[in-house]
Amino acid sequence: MPGSLVTLRALFVRNKRLKVLSLLLAIMTWYIIQDTISFEIEMPDIHLQIHVQDGMAILNQSISTVDVTLRGSQEDIQLLDPRRLQAVVELSGDSSPLSQEIHLTPAMIKGIRGVRAIAVHPSSLLVTLDRQDERRVPVKGRITGAPLFGQVESVLCDPSTVLLRGPAAKLKTTECVYTQPVDVDGRVETFARRCTVQAPGDNWVASMDPSDVQVRVIISGKGAGKQLKNIPVNTIMEPGHLMAVDVDPPSVDVTLTSRLNESISADSVQVRVFADCIGLNTPGIYTVPVHVQSAGGLTSVVSPNTVKVTVRMPGDKHL
Repeated sequence: MPGSLVTLRALFVRNKRLKVLSLLLAIMTWYIIQDTISFEIEMPDIHLQIHVQDGMAILNQSISTVDVTLRGSQEDIQLLDPRRLQAVVELSGDSSPLSQEIHLTPAMIKGIRGVRAIAVHPSSLLVTLDRQDERRVPVKGRITGAPLFGQVESVLCDPSTVLLRGPAAKLKTTECVYTQPVDVDGRVETFARRCTVQAPGDNWVASMDPSDVQVRVIISGKGAGKQLKNIPVNTIMEPGHLMAVDVDPPSVDVTLTSRLNESISADSVQVRVFADCIGLNTPGIYTVPVHVQSAGGLTSVVSPNTVKVTVRMPGDKHL
């Protein structure tokens, strides 16, 4: 027995400096690894998904997104796609009572790889459930902006109704749903666009069938525009310019419009069309834009919007 103790003591004493150095290196390595894999970041506005049992729907929920703190290596965190992250709450079993407070935990965060969730804020969710029902309601299109000229006569949806599914209490007071807004700014004629049907409320979950519709925006230009044909194109030259200039075509058509959809009378029209030739001091053929100067705050569309300018020496018929 005493011999065994002597042998054990010799193992600890032998190569003492080497053993101390190895221990220090092991400790340093551990800290380096911990520092590498302990990078933390907070991901805001992660979508909250609540699964309920068949026949039930969410009547109210206190929050729709959460902020999640993630921990892992900086490289793994940089590879994360925030759009794939979501917090999933399972209420697909017995969902009684209908109103309850749910504790949110890091284990509910899905879509993370190589990192782990360590905190969720807020940490609780208030949910109220109701019996699921369905109802067919009209769908209406919405617009933003204003046409270049004319006015929006009507906005038509095809199909004109959708089947709305959700909590029975909410469906009773829902008369219609709307599409995402359609931008008509700068438009001059009727057009159509496929648009998503938006949920009727922010704090309750609904599904639409179909989820998108064709929106046709009918634009009328009656009384809102005036077309002027064969307006001569003038040239702007530098003072003292001695070169001859030919313009092709020598005239253009101009359509004047009012963004306020007001009619344009002939007496109020004052238009000057010109091609900017300043700096064209060398004989040659150039393509330059056509500019329109009008009074009364009118908007103009010119056709064609460019002309060919031939700069030549006086007396030369051709280059």
